[in-house]
Amino acid sequence: MDDRRLSYLLETWRDWLNEPAMHLGYPSTAAGIRWRSADDWEDLVDHLDETMARAVDTAVDDLPLPERTSVYSVVVRPAVWRLREPMHVVYERARGLLKVQLRARGIE
Repeated sequence: MDDRRLSYLLETWRDWLNEPAMHLGYPSTAAGIRWRSADDWEDLVDHLDETMARAVDTAVDDLPLPERTSVYSVVVRPAVWRLREPMHVVYERARGLLKVQLRARGIE
């Protein structure tokens, strides 16, 4: 996975986190029914983006706390965090770990 692809996945994840349906943590469809048909190309792409965002969300949650904090701080919204290392150093390390985790989940 190259840096451009990871940046795209992180941006998709950020947009997914900021959707209004995610504020309460409830899905936009019934919890018991997870099958969705794709009526057109846009629905198919939206479904794929949501699947990728969920995979990135799981990978970010699996990061160690400093790396997870740096990803949220850089990608989602700036936060006041003090780490023992500079934020950009921890963020670059987090990106490397995310590449490995996403590749292990079958996302290239």
